[in-house]
Amino acid sequence: MSKSRIFLYLCLSLILGVFISSFFNIPQLVWLISLVIGLILITVWWGRWKVVLVGFCLCLLIGGIARHQISVASQKLSEIRKYNDQEIVFKGIISKEPDIRKGSTKYAVKSAQIKIANQWSEISGQVLVTSSSYPEYQYGDEIEIKGELKTPAVFEDFSYKDYLARYNIYSVIYYPEIKLIGQGQGHLVLRGIFTLKDKFENIVNSILPEPQASFLAGLLLGVRRGIPDDLMEAFNLTGTTHIIAISGYNVTIVAALLMSFLIVLTIPRPYTFWLAVIGILLFTILTGASPSVVRAAIMGILVLVALKAGRLSNVTNAIILTGCLMLLINPKILRADVGFQLSFLATLGIVYFSPILEKRLQGIPNTLEMRNSLLMTISAQLAAVPIIVYNFERLSLIAPLANVLILPVIPLTMLAGFISGLVGFVWLGLAKILAWPAWLFLTYEIKIAEWLAKVPFASIEVENLHWVWLLGYYLCLVIIFVFWRKKQKHGQIKS
Repeated sequence: MSKSRIFLYLCLSLILGVFISSFFNIPQLVWLISLVIGLILITVWWGRWKVVLVGFCLCLLIGGIARHQISVASQKLSEIRKYNDQEIVFKGIISKEPDIRKGSTKYAVKSAQIKIANQWSEISGQVLVTSSSYPEYQYGDEIEIKGELKTPAVFEDFSYKDYLARYNIYSVIYYPEIKLIGQGQGHLVLRGIFTLKDKFENIVNSILPEPQASFLAGLLLGVRRGIPDDLMEAFNLTGTTHIIAISGYNVTIVAALLMSFLIVLTIPRPYTFWLAVIGILLFTILTGASPSVVRAAIMGILVLVALKAGRLSNVTNAIILTGCLMLLINPKILRADVGFQLSFLATLGIVYFSPILEKRLQGIPNTLEMRNSLLMTISAQLAAVPIIVYNFERLSLIAPLANVLILPVIPLTMLAGFISGLVGFVWLGLAKILAWPAWLFLTYEIKIAEWLAKVPFASIEVENLHWVWLLGYYLCLVIIFVFWRKKQKHGQIKS
Protein backbone atom coordinates (compact mmCIF):
# COMPACT_ATOMS: atom_id res chain seq x y z
CA MET A 1 0.00 0.00 0.00
CA SER A 2 1.38 3.41 -1.00
CA LYS A 3 2.12 6.17 1.48
CA SER A 4 -0.46 8.43 -0.18
CA ARG A 5 -3.16 5.78 0.29
CA ILE A 6 -2.24 5.39 3.98
CA PHE A 7 -2.35 9.17 4.40
CA LEU A 8 -5.80 9.22 2.76
CA TYR A 9 -7.15 6.58 5.17
CA LEU A 10 -5.83 8.51 8.17
CA CYS A 11 -7.46 11.76 7.04
CA LEU A 12 -10.75 10.03 6.27
CA SER A 13 -10.72 8.47 9.74
CA LEU A 14 -10.53 11.91 11.34
CA ILE A 15 -13.38 13.19 9.14
CA LEU A 16 -15.46 10.10 9.99
CA GLY A 17 -14.94 10.77 13.70
CA VAL A 18 -16.25 14.34 13.35
CA PHE A 19 -19.18 13.02 11.26
CA ILE A 20 -20.17 10.41 13.85
CA SER A 21 -20.00 12.88 16.73
CA SER A 22 -22.03 15.42 14.71
CA PHE A 23 -25.03 13.07 14.65
CA PHE A 24 -24.58 10.86 17.72
CA ASN A 25 -23.65 11.60 21.31
CA ILE A 26 -20.77 9.22 21.99
CA PRO A 27 -20.22 8.61 25.75
CA GLN A 28 -16.75 9.61 26.87
CA LEU A 29 -16.12 6.13 28.30
CA VAL A 30 -16.77 4.53 24.90
CA TRP A 31 -14.29 6.63 22.97
CA LEU A 32 -11.68 6.40 25.73
CA ILE A 33 -11.89 2.58 25.60
CA SER A 34 -11.67 2.74 21.80
CA LEU A 35 -8.59 4.94 22.08
CA VAL A 36 -6.93 2.41 24.38
CA ILE A 37 -7.73 -0.38 21.90
CA GLY A 38 -6.16 1.66 19.10
CA LEU A 39 -3.00 2.24 21.13
CA ILE A 40 -2.80 -1.48 21.96
CA LEU A 41 -3.07 -2.38 18.26
CA ILE A 42 -0.22 0.03 17.47
CA THR A 43 2.15 -1.05 20.27
CA VAL A 44 1.53 -4.82 20.52
CA TRP A 45 1.37 -5.54 16.78
CA TRP A 46 3.92 -2.97 15.65
CA GLY A 47 5.47 -5.26 13.05
CA ARG A 48 2.17 -5.99 11.28
CA TRP A 49 1.57 -2.80 9.35
CA LYS A 50 -2.09 -3.49 8.47
CA VAL A 51 -3.00 -3.92 12.13
CA VAL A 52 -0.96 -0.84 13.04
CA LEU A 53 -2.78 1.14 10.33
CA VAL A 54 -6.13 0.07 11.81
CA GLY A 55 -4.88 1.22 15.21
CA PHE A 56 -3.84 4.65 13.90
CA CYS A 57 -7.14 5.03 12.02
CA LEU A 58 -9.05 4.17 15.18
CA CYS A 59 -7.04 6.74 17.18
CA LEU A 60 -7.69 9.45 14.60
CA LEU A 61 -11.38 8.55 14.47
CA ILE A 62 -11.52 9.04 18.24
CA GLY A 63 -9.57 12.27 17.75
CA GLY A 64 -12.28 13.52 15.41
CA ILE A 65 -14.98 12.61 17.94
CA ALA A 66 -13.06 14.35 20.74
CA ARG A 67 -12.47 17.50 18.65
CA HIS A 68 -16.18 17.84 17.88
CA GLN A 69 -17.19 17.25 21.49
CA ILE A 70 -14.70 19.88 22.65
CA SER A 71 -16.22 22.37 20.20
CA VAL A 72 -19.71 21.58 21.51
CA ALA A 73 -18.52 22.03 25.09
CA SER A 74 -17.03 25.42 24.16
CA GLN A 75 -20.50 26.97 24.26
CA LYS A 76 -20.09 26.98 28.05
CA LEU A 77 -17.43 29.65 27.54
CA SER A 78 -20.17 31.98 26.29
CA GLU A 79 -21.10 33.54 29.63
CA ILE A 80 -23.78 35.81 28.23
CA ARG A 81 -25.95 32.83 27.18
CA LYS A 82 -26.71 32.33 30.89
CA TYR A 83 -28.90 35.41 30.63
CA ASN A 84 -31.02 34.08 27.72
CA ASP A 85 -34.76 34.81 28.06
CA GLN A 86 -34.05 37.81 30.29
CA GLU A 87 -34.14 41.59 29.83
CA ILE A 88 -30.53 42.80 29.95
CA VAL A 89 -28.27 45.76 29.22
CA PHE A 90 -24.80 45.02 27.82
CA LYS A 91 -21.95 46.61 25.88
CA GLY A 92 -20.09 45.06 23.00
CA ILE A 93 -18.26 45.57 19.73
CA ILE A 94 -19.61 44.70 16.28
CA SER A 95 -17.19 41.89 15.40
CA LYS A 96 -18.22 41.10 11.81
CA GLU A 97 -19.43 42.91 8.73
CA PRO A 98 -23.11 43.92 9.19
CA ASP A 99 -25.55 41.70 7.30
CA ILE A 100 -27.81 44.26 5.61
CA ARG A 101 -31.15 42.89 4.43
CA LYS A 102 -34.42 44.34 3.17
CA GLY A 103 -35.94 46.14 6.13
CA SER A 104 -33.44 44.97 8.76
CA THR A 105 -29.76 44.54 9.61
CA LYS A 106 -28.06 41.79 11.61
CA TYR A 107 -24.98 42.52 13.73
CA ALA A 108 -22.66 39.96 15.34
CA VAL A 109 -21.71 41.62 18.63
CA LYS A 110 -18.87 40.45 20.85
CA SER A 111 -20.08 41.19 24.37
CA ALA A 112 -17.70 42.92 26.77
CA GLN A 113 -19.71 44.14 29.78
CA ILE A 114 -23.13 43.52 31.28
CA LYS A 115 -25.05 45.78 33.65
CA ILE A 116 -26.24 44.03 36.82
CA ALA A 117 -27.70 46.02 39.72
CA ASN A 118 -26.38 49.26 38.15
CA GLN A 119 -22.84 47.85 38.11
CA TRP A 120 -20.90 46.94 34.96
CA SER A 121 -19.23 43.52 35.00
CA GLU A 122 -17.02 41.85 32.37
CA ILE A 123 -18.65 39.13 30.28
CA SER A 124 -17.89 37.10 27.14
CA GLY A 125 -19.83 35.55 24.28
CA GLN A 126 -21.26 36.49 20.89
CA VAL A 127 -24.81 37.82 20.37
CA LEU A 128 -26.65 38.17 17.05
CA VAL A 129 -28.53 41.46 17.12
CA THR A 130 -31.35 42.16 14.65
CA SER A 131 -32.31 45.83 14.32
CA SER A 132 -34.01 48.18 11.89
CA SER A 133 -32.09 49.40 8.86
CA TYR A 134 -31.49 52.85 10.37
CA PRO A 135 -29.47 54.15 12.06
CA GLU A 136 -26.59 52.21 10.49
CA TYR A 137 -23.69 50.84 12.51
CA GLN A 138 -20.34 49.60 11.18
CA TYR A 139 -17.79 46.93 11.94
CA GLY A 140 -15.75 47.99 14.96
CA ASP A 141 -18.47 50.20 16.49
CA GLU A 142 -18.88 49.90 20.26
CA ILE A 143 -22.56 49.87 21.20
CA GLU A 144 -24.76 49.59 24.28
CA ILE A 145 -27.77 47.31 23.86
CA LYS A 146 -30.92 46.96 25.93
CA GLY A 147 -33.49 44.25 25.21
CA GLU A 148 -34.60 40.67 25.80
CA LEU A 149 -31.88 38.11 25.15
CA LYS A 150 -33.27 34.90 23.63
CA THR A 151 -32.14 31.38 22.77
CA PRO A 152 -32.15 30.79 18.99
CA ALA A 153 -35.29 28.97 17.87
CA VAL A 154 -35.54 25.32 16.82
CA PHE A 155 -38.18 24.68 14.16
CA GLU A 156 -39.60 21.40 12.93
CA ASP A 157 -37.43 21.28 9.81
CA PHE A 158 -34.64 23.70 10.72
CA SER A 159 -32.55 24.38 13.82
CA TYR A 160 -31.57 28.05 13.92
CA LYS A 161 -29.78 27.19 17.16
CA ASP A 162 -27.44 24.73 15.43
CA TYR A 163 -27.04 27.05 12.46
CA LEU A 164 -25.72 29.87 14.68
CA ALA A 165 -23.70 27.50 16.88
CA ARG A 166 -21.20 27.01 14.03
CA TYR A 167 -20.30 30.70 14.56
CA ASN A 168 -20.20 30.20 18.35
CA ILE A 169 -23.36 32.31 18.71
CA TYR A 170 -25.85 31.02 21.30
CA SER A 171 -27.91 34.16 21.97
CA VAL A 172 -30.06 36.46 19.82
CA ILE A 173 -31.86 39.72 20.46
CA TYR A 174 -34.48 41.36 18.25
CA TYR A 175 -34.98 45.11 17.75
CA PRO A 176 -33.40 46.29 21.01
CA GLU A 177 -32.53 49.82 22.06
CA ILE A 178 -29.05 50.60 20.71
CA LYS A 179 -26.74 53.44 21.70
CA LEU A 180 -23.46 54.16 19.90
CA ILE A 181 -20.68 54.75 22.46
CA GLY A 182 -17.52 54.35 20.37
CA GLN A 183 -16.02 53.72 16.92
CA GLY A 184 -12.84 52.43 15.33
CA GLN A 185 -12.54 49.19 17.30
CA GLY A 186 -11.81 45.84 15.66
CA HIS A 187 -9.02 44.82 13.30
CA LEU A 188 -7.52 47.61 11.21
CA VAL A 189 -7.11 45.42 8.09
CA LEU A 190 -10.72 44.22 8.23
CA ARG A 191 -11.96 47.77 8.62
CA GLY A 192 -10.03 48.69 5.50
CA ILE A 193 -11.42 45.73 3.54
CA PHE A 194 -15.02 46.53 4.52
CA THR A 195 -14.55 50.20 3.64
CA LEU A 196 -13.14 49.22 0.23
CA LYS A 197 -16.04 46.82 -0.33
CA ASP A 198 -18.65 49.49 0.51
CA LYS A 199 -16.95 52.00 -1.79
CA PHE A 200 -16.81 49.47 -4.64
CA GLU A 201 -20.52 48.64 -4.18
CA ASN A 202 -21.41 52.35 -4.32
CA ILE A 203 -19.44 52.70 -7.57
CA VAL A 204 -21.24 49.70 -9.10
CA ASN A 205 -24.58 51.25 -8.17
CA SER A 206 -23.48 54.51 -9.80
CA ILE A 207 -22.32 53.10 -13.15
CA LEU A 208 -25.06 50.54 -13.84
CA PRO A 209 -28.89 50.61 -13.76
CA GLU A 210 -31.01 48.09 -11.87
CA PRO A 211 -31.26 45.14 -11.76
CA GLN A 212 -27.84 44.83 -13.45
CA ALA A 213 -26.11 46.77 -10.65
CA SER A 214 -27.48 44.53 -7.90
CA PHE A 215 -26.70 41.42 -9.94
CA LEU A 216 -23.07 42.51 -10.46
CA ALA A 217 -22.78 43.31 -6.74
CA GLY A 218 -23.96 39.75 -6.09
CA LEU A 219 -21.39 38.31 -8.49
CA LEU A 220 -18.39 40.32 -7.28
CA LEU A 221 -19.24 41.01 -3.64
CA GLY A 222 -21.78 38.37 -2.65
CA VAL A 223 -24.26 41.17 -1.83
CA ARG A 224 -27.79 40.01 -2.65
CA ARG A 225 -29.98 42.55 -0.84
CA GLY A 226 -30.76 44.69 -3.91
CA ILE A 227 -31.69 41.86 -6.29
CA PRO A 228 -35.45 41.95 -7.04
CA ASP A 229 -37.52 39.07 -5.66
CA ASP A 230 -38.76 38.00 -9.10
CA LEU A 231 -35.19 37.74 -10.41
CA MET A 232 -34.11 35.75 -7.34
CA GLU A 233 -37.02 33.39 -7.98
CA ALA A 234 -35.87 32.97 -11.60
CA PHE A 235 -32.38 32.04 -10.37
CA ASN A 236 -33.93 29.55 -7.92
CA LEU A 237 -36.07 27.91 -10.60
CA THR A 238 -33.17 27.58 -13.03
CA GLY A 239 -30.65 26.31 -10.47
CA THR A 240 -28.32 29.28 -10.97
CA THR A 241 -28.53 30.85 -7.51
CA HIS A 242 -25.01 29.62 -6.79
CA ILE A 243 -23.51 32.25 -9.11
CA ILE A 244 -24.39 34.96 -6.58
CA ALA A 245 -23.70 32.85 -3.50
CA ILE A 246 -20.27 32.96 -1.93
CA SER A 247 -19.60 29.25 -1.59
CA GLY A 248 -17.00 26.77 -2.67
CA TYR A 249 -19.58 25.36 -5.08
CA ASN A 250 -19.66 28.69 -6.93
CA VAL A 251 -15.97 29.55 -6.60
CA THR A 252 -14.89 26.05 -7.67
CA ILE A 253 -16.84 26.18 -10.93
CA VAL A 254 -15.98 29.82 -11.69
CA ALA A 255 -12.28 29.19 -10.95
CA ALA A 256 -12.17 26.32 -13.43
CA LEU A 257 -14.02 28.36 -16.07
CA LEU A 258 -11.80 31.38 -15.45
CA MET A 259 -8.69 29.34 -16.18
CA SER A 260 -10.30 27.92 -19.33
CA PHE A 261 -11.34 31.41 -20.42
CA LEU A 262 -7.79 32.73 -20.01
CA ILE A 263 -6.53 29.83 -22.14
CA VAL A 264 -9.02 30.83 -24.86
CA LEU A 265 -7.34 34.26 -24.86
CA THR A 266 -4.12 32.40 -25.86
CA ILE A 267 -2.44 33.23 -22.56
CA PRO A 268 0.20 30.58 -21.76
CA ARG A 269 -1.01 27.96 -19.24
CA PRO A 270 1.50 28.84 -16.44
CA TYR A 271 0.29 32.46 -16.54
CA THR A 272 -3.39 31.47 -16.66
CA PHE A 273 -2.94 29.57 -13.40
CA TRP A 274 -1.44 32.52 -11.54
CA LEU A 275 -3.89 35.01 -13.04
CA ALA A 276 -6.79 32.80 -11.95
CA VAL A 277 -5.30 32.49 -8.43
CA ILE A 278 -4.93 36.29 -8.26
CA GLY A 279 -8.55 36.60 -9.40
CA ILE A 280 -9.71 34.34 -6.56
CA LEU A 281 -7.63 36.26 -4.01
CA LEU A 282 -9.07 39.59 -5.19
CA PHE A 283 -12.57 38.11 -5.01
CA THR A 284 -11.85 36.94 -1.45
CA ILE A 285 -10.70 40.41 -0.38
CA LEU A 286 -13.60 42.22 -2.07
CA THR A 287 -16.19 40.00 -0.40
CA GLY A 288 -14.79 40.62 3.06
CA ALA A 289 -12.53 37.58 3.59
CA SER A 290 -14.96 35.85 5.95
CA PRO A 291 -14.12 32.26 7.01
CA SER A 292 -16.67 30.81 4.57
CA VAL A 293 -15.19 32.83 1.68
CA VAL A 294 -11.65 31.79 2.61
CA ARG A 295 -12.73 28.12 2.66
CA ALA A 296 -14.37 28.58 -0.75
CA ALA A 297 -11.22 30.24 -2.13
CA ILE A 298 -9.02 27.39 -0.89
CA MET A 299 -11.24 24.82 -2.62
CA GLY A 300 -11.19 26.88 -5.82
CA ILE A 301 -7.40 27.15 -5.78
CA LEU A 302 -7.09 23.38 -5.25
CA VAL A 303 -9.13 22.81 -8.41
CA LEU A 304 -6.82 25.20 -10.27
CA VAL A 305 -3.81 23.24 -9.01
CA ALA A 306 -5.42 20.04 -10.31
CA LEU A 307 -6.14 21.60 -13.72
CA LYS A 308 -2.58 22.91 -13.92
CA ALA A 309 -1.17 19.48 -13.09
CA GLY A 310 -3.28 17.94 -15.84
CA ARG A 311 -4.48 15.05 -13.64
CA LEU A 312 -7.32 15.98 -11.35
CA SER A 313 -7.02 12.86 -9.22
CA ASN A 314 -3.51 13.92 -8.12
CA VAL A 315 -4.94 16.44 -5.66
CA THR A 316 -7.26 14.05 -3.81
CA ASN A 317 -5.06 13.98 -0.71
CA ALA A 318 -4.69 17.77 -0.77
CA ILE A 319 -8.47 18.20 -0.86
CA ILE A 320 -9.05 15.70 1.96
CA LEU A 321 -6.25 17.23 4.05
CA THR A 322 -7.75 20.69 3.52
CA GLY A 323 -11.10 19.36 4.69
CA CYS A 324 -9.43 17.88 7.79
CA LEU A 325 -7.76 21.17 8.67
CA MET A 326 -11.03 23.07 8.21
CA LEU A 327 -12.81 20.60 10.51
CA LEU A 328 -10.07 20.81 13.12
CA ILE A 329 -10.56 24.60 13.17
CA ASN A 330 -14.36 24.38 13.28
CA PRO A 331 -15.83 20.85 13.35
CA LYS A 332 -19.41 22.16 13.51
CA ILE A 333 -19.38 23.09 9.81
CA LEU A 334 -19.52 19.43 8.72
CA ARG A 335 -23.18 19.14 9.66
CA ALA A 336 -24.42 22.73 10.04
CA ASP A 337 -22.72 24.51 7.11
CA VAL A 338 -24.36 23.67 3.77
CA GLY A 339 -21.82 25.90 2.02
CA PHE A 340 -18.95 23.75 3.29
CA GLN A 341 -20.74 20.57 2.23
CA LEU A 342 -21.40 21.91 -1.26
CA SER A 343 -17.88 23.24 -1.75
CA PHE A 344 -16.33 19.95 -0.67
CA LEU A 345 -18.66 17.84 -2.81
CA ALA A 346 -18.43 20.12 -5.86
CA THR A 347 -14.63 19.96 -5.73
CA LEU A 348 -14.66 16.17 -5.44
CA GLY A 349 -17.22 15.97 -8.24
CA ILE A 350 -14.95 17.90 -10.61
CA VAL A 351 -11.92 15.86 -9.56
CA TYR A 352 -13.50 12.42 -9.96
CA PHE A 353 -16.26 12.73 -12.55
CA SER A 354 -14.95 15.20 -15.12
CA PRO A 355 -12.49 12.54 -16.43
CA ILE A 356 -15.40 10.08 -16.75
CA LEU A 357 -17.62 12.55 -18.63
CA GLU A 358 -14.91 14.16 -20.77
CA LYS A 359 -14.88 11.57 -23.55
CA ARG A 360 -18.69 11.41 -23.58
CA LEU A 361 -18.91 15.13 -24.30
CA GLN A 362 -16.34 15.22 -27.10
CA GLY A 363 -19.09 15.70 -29.70
CA ILE A 364 -20.09 19.06 -28.22
CA PRO A 365 -18.23 22.05 -29.74
CA ASN A 366 -15.94 23.88 -27.33
CA THR A 367 -16.60 27.35 -28.71
CA LEU A 368 -16.09 29.88 -25.92
CA GLU A 369 -15.35 26.94 -23.61
CA MET A 370 -18.96 25.68 -23.97
CA ARG A 371 -17.98 22.03 -23.57
CA ASN A 372 -15.73 22.71 -20.58
CA SER A 373 -18.51 24.72 -18.97
CA LEU A 374 -20.94 21.83 -19.37
CA LEU A 375 -18.32 19.35 -18.15
CA MET A 376 -17.51 21.31 -14.96
CA THR A 377 -21.16 22.08 -14.26
CA ILE A 378 -22.39 18.50 -14.64
CA SER A 379 -19.45 17.09 -12.67
CA ALA A 380 -20.02 19.48 -9.78
CA GLN A 381 -23.79 19.05 -9.81
CA LEU A 382 -23.57 15.26 -9.88
CA ALA A 383 -21.91 15.40 -6.48
CA ALA A 384 -23.77 18.38 -5.02
CA VAL A 385 -27.38 18.14 -6.24
CA PRO A 386 -28.62 15.70 -3.52
CA ILE A 387 -27.48 18.10 -0.78
CA ILE A 388 -29.15 21.00 -2.61
CA VAL A 389 -32.43 19.08 -2.95
CA TYR A 390 -32.27 17.81 0.66
CA ASN A 391 -31.73 21.28 2.13
CA PHE A 392 -33.75 23.47 -0.22
CA GLU A 393 -36.45 20.92 -1.22
CA ARG A 394 -36.32 21.86 -4.89
CA LEU A 395 -34.87 20.17 -7.97
CA SER A 396 -34.25 22.30 -11.05
CA LEU A 397 -34.67 20.15 -14.16
CA ILE A 398 -33.53 22.96 -16.42
CA ALA A 399 -30.38 23.71 -14.40
CA PRO A 400 -27.91 21.94 -16.77
CA LEU A 401 -29.12 23.98 -19.76
CA ALA A 402 -29.28 27.23 -17.76
CA ASN A 403 -25.77 26.74 -16.38
CA VAL A 404 -24.21 25.89 -19.72
CA LEU A 405 -25.74 29.04 -21.25
CA ILE A 406 -24.86 31.36 -18.37
CA LEU A 407 -21.65 30.11 -16.76
CA PRO A 408 -19.29 30.61 -19.75
CA VAL A 409 -20.16 34.32 -19.71
CA ILE A 410 -19.65 34.76 -15.95
CA PRO A 411 -15.82 35.21 -16.08
CA LEU A 412 -16.26 37.86 -18.81
CA THR A 413 -18.96 39.57 -16.77
CA MET A 414 -16.86 39.61 -13.60
CA LEU A 415 -13.79 40.85 -15.46
CA ALA A 416 -15.67 43.67 -17.22
CA GLY A 417 -17.47 44.65 -14.03
CA PHE A 418 -14.29 44.54 -11.96
CA ILE A 419 -12.32 46.72 -14.41
CA SER A 420 -15.08 49.33 -14.69
CA GLY A 421 -15.42 49.34 -10.89
CA LEU A 422 -11.69 49.93 -10.43
CA VAL A 423 -11.74 52.78 -12.95
CA GLY A 424 -14.64 54.26 -10.96
CA PHE A 425 -12.29 54.93 -8.07
CA VAL A 426 -10.45 57.40 -10.33
CA TRP A 427 -12.95 58.59 -12.97
CA LEU A 428 -16.64 57.77 -12.64
CA GLY A 429 -17.51 59.10 -16.11
CA LEU A 430 -15.09 56.76 -17.86
CA ALA A 431 -16.26 53.87 -15.66
CA LYS A 432 -19.83 54.35 -16.93
CA ILE A 433 -18.60 53.98 -20.51
CA LEU A 434 -16.47 50.93 -19.69
CA ALA A 435 -19.43 49.35 -17.89
CA TRP A 436 -21.38 48.84 -21.13
CA PRO A 437 -19.88 45.40 -21.86
CA ALA A 438 -20.69 44.35 -18.29
CA TRP A 439 -24.27 45.62 -18.76
CA LEU A 440 -24.58 43.60 -21.97
CA PHE A 441 -23.36 40.37 -20.33
CA LEU A 442 -25.49 40.92 -17.22
CA THR A 443 -28.59 41.57 -19.31
CA TYR A 444 -27.98 38.39 -21.30
CA GLU A 445 -27.67 36.30 -18.11
CA ILE A 446 -30.77 37.86 -16.56
CA LYS A 447 -32.87 37.28 -19.70
CA ILE A 448 -31.73 33.65 -20.01
CA ALA A 449 -32.69 33.00 -16.38
CA GLU A 450 -36.07 34.72 -16.78
CA TRP A 451 -36.91 32.92 -20.04
CA LEU A 452 -35.90 29.47 -18.82
CA ALA A 453 -37.76 29.99 -15.52
CA LYS A 454 -40.99 30.22 -17.55
CA VAL A 455 -40.48 26.77 -19.11
CA PRO A 456 -43.10 24.31 -17.75
CA PHE A 457 -41.67 21.97 -15.08
CA ALA A 458 -38.41 23.93 -15.00
CA SER A 459 -38.30 23.11 -11.30
CA ILE A 460 -40.13 20.61 -9.10
CA GLU A 461 -40.72 20.54 -5.35
CA VAL A 462 -39.11 17.63 -3.48
CA GLU A 463 -40.31 17.72 0.11
CA ASN A 464 -39.18 15.59 3.04
CA LEU A 465 -36.44 13.74 1.17
CA HIS A 466 -35.20 10.95 3.46
CA TRP A 467 -31.46 10.72 4.13
CA VAL A 468 -31.54 7.08 2.95
CA TRP A 469 -31.97 8.35 -0.62
CA LEU A 470 -28.84 10.46 -0.24
CA LEU A 471 -26.91 7.46 1.03
CA GLY A 472 -28.12 5.33 -1.88
CA TYR A 473 -27.29 8.03 -4.41
CA TYR A 474 -23.71 8.50 -3.21
CA LEU A 475 -23.22 4.76 -2.98
CA CYS A 476 -24.19 4.52 -6.67
CA LEU A 477 -21.68 7.27 -7.53
CA VAL A 478 -18.93 5.38 -5.72
CA ILE A 479 -19.81 2.15 -7.57
CA ILE A 480 -19.77 3.98 -10.93
CA PHE A 481 -16.37 5.50 -10.19
CA VAL A 482 -14.85 2.20 -8.99
CA PHE A 483 -16.18 0.42 -12.08
CA TRP A 484 -14.75 3.15 -14.35
CA ARG A 485 -11.38 3.07 -12.58
CA LYS A 486 -11.12 -0.72 -12.98
CA LYS A 487 -12.04 -0.42 -16.64
CA GLN A 488 -9.31 2.22 -17.11
CA LYS A 489 -6.68 0.04 -15.43
CA HIS A 490 -7.75 -2.98 -17.50
CA GLY A 491 -7.41 -0.91 -20.68
CA GLN A 492 -3.91 0.25 -19.67
CA ILE A 493 -2.82 -3.34 -19.02
CA LYS A 494 -4.06 -4.43 -22.47
CA SER A 495 -2.25 -1.59 -24.18
